[in-house]
Amino acid sequence: MKASAVSIVIAAAIMAVVLLCLWPLLGQSWFYVKYTDIDLNSGDLRHQGRVCSLVVSTRIEESPLSREVRRLGIAVPANRVWTHAFEGRLVRGVCADYYYGRIFSYGRQLLMLLDLANAADEERRAVVERFITSLRTGNPLDTLDQTYLLMMEVDDKHGLNTFTPEFKAHVGELRDARKGQ
Repeated sequence: MKASAVSIVIAAAIMAVVLLCLWPLLGQSWFYVKYTDIDLNSGDLRHQGRVCSLVVSTRIEESPLSREVRRLGIAVPANRVWTHAFEGRLVRGVCADYYYGRIFSYGRQLLMLLDLANAADEERRAVVERFITSLRTGNPLDTLDQTYLLMMEVDDKHGLNTFTPEFKAHVGELRDARKGQ
């Protein structure tokens, strides 16, 4: 074996050992994290890569929600109110352990229901406006409940029947609790 081939094999072995030693660190939040934040006013998404808590990259993009808000002409305040929605790590992948990550996911489902129902723009505007207003002004748990109620409202109005009986019962309890307030 030539000297250059031996040095390549040794270098590869050293890199493999270093990678194996660093592997546990790759899942640590202080080492590398990709945060995805949602702007509560518009629904835009901000992706930030952080290494040792320092921001190394930032990218802002429209989400399906913010595109729909703008398309329908719903007023969006100029200021941005960012809050965590998702976080991803090199080893562990993406997790939506923040309330707003769940709310954002259910907001996308709400838009899909409106698409499935072939809802007219007037109805879409009313539903999306109620959702985005709740997102801007409510606490996360109330916003999540409001989203469930909006989803069931669209489902019931158009006879889509897309939810399980258990989910419908849960939303019925929410609806009854809100009427009692």
